[in-house]
Amino acid sequence: MYEIFFFVNPIGINCYESEQAIINAIDDSQKKVDYHFIPMANMTTIRNDIKARKLPTCDLDLFNRISRNTFNAIKDYHAVKLMKGNKLARQFLLKLQSEINDNHNSYSKQLVDQILDDLNVKKESFIKTRETKYTLLSMEKDLQLAKQFKVETTPTTFIYNYDEVDNNFMIEGKVTKEAVSAALNTPVHEKEYGTNSSLHVI
Repeated sequence: MYEIFFFVNPIGINCYESEQAIINAIDDSQKKVDYHFIPMANMTTIRNDIKARKLPTCDLDLFNRISRNTFNAIKDYHAVKLMKGNKLARQFLLKLQSEINDNHNSYSKQLVDQILDDLNVKKESFIKTRETKYTLLSMEKDLQLAKQFKVETTPTTFIYNYDEVDNNFMIEGKVTKEAVSAALNTPVHEKEYGTNSSLHVI
C-alpha cells in the first residue's frame, strides 16, 4: 500500500501541472494509493509562483494581490472539504487551477461561484461554512501537517511504500509522471538515483 502527501500552492502553475502528473501516475499504476492533497502557502511559495509565471517579484501590489487570492483559495478549499468531503474539494481546486492556469482567468468571487455551481455546491451554505471556526481549524490542521513534514516550498511530494522497507521518497519541486511512476512501480533494489534524479530517499 502507498500513501502520497502532496503539498500544493492552491493556484500555483507548477503545482497544477504536478497534480496532473501525480493523478496520471496513480491511475496508470493500478496500485492502492491513499492520496492526500494539502494546500498551503507562505511568502516563499508565493514568490516562487510569481517567478514561475515570469512576473516581477519586486511589485509589492502584485505580491499582496496574489497572496490574498492564494489564502482565499485555501479557505475556499477547506469550506468545500467540510461540506462535501476530500474528493469534491480536490475537484473544486482542480477546476479553479484549470481556470487560472489554462484559461488565464483571475481568481475572483465570481469565478468561485461559477465553479460551485458546476459542482452543485450551494453558495449560501458555502459562505456560512467558510466563516465558521471549523474552517479555520481545518486550515490550522494542514498547517501543522506542513510543519510536521518540514515543508518550506511547493510543490513538495512525499511517497510512502508501507510494503517495502527504505522505499519512501520526497520530490521537492515540480513533479513528473515518470518520477511518481518510478516511486510506485520500481522495487527499491532496482531504483537508480543519479544527481539529476528528483527522487530523494527519506
